[in-house]
Amino acid sequence: YGVDINEKYLQAVAERFAGLGETLQLLCTDLTTDYALLPSADLVIANLLIEYTGYPVFQKAVLQVDPEFVSCVIQLNKVADNADSESWVSESPCLHAFDGLNAIHHQTGEQETTKAMNEIGYVNILQSYEALPNGKQIMRLDYQKGLS
Repeated sequence: YGVDINEKYLQAVAERFAGLGETLQLLCTDLTTDYALLPSADLVIANLLIEYTGYPVFQKAVLQVDPEFVSCVIQLNKVADNADSESWVSESPCLHAFDGLNAIHHQTGEQETTKAMNEIGYVNILQSYEALPNGKQIMRLDYQKGLS
């Protein structure tokens, strides 16, 4: 399954992975209102999603899908050489194309994500960091359901 709010993006995905035929099912939906439409699956991969939905919506989506494993990537916004930097969009000539996203952006962090996942019965099983060229980092957090 592929899920996104952007129909044009899903059309590009369908074209790119046309060889999968009917195996790939794409769902254009707004998770903030339509998470109940999500199908059941064994694995959820949610890269840079929580920043746009917030933790309560993400928790509801995970509970709806009821996977064994959840893998998510979050962006750590502090730039290594500037501890005061909290900008979640990096400097670029296209910076202002993202201005409207501030209205829906939710700050994320390692501890907050793990707390939210623990609240719905998932335990952290993997953490890894990847440095970005601008000094920021992305963090992969994997969780498994029901471990003690």
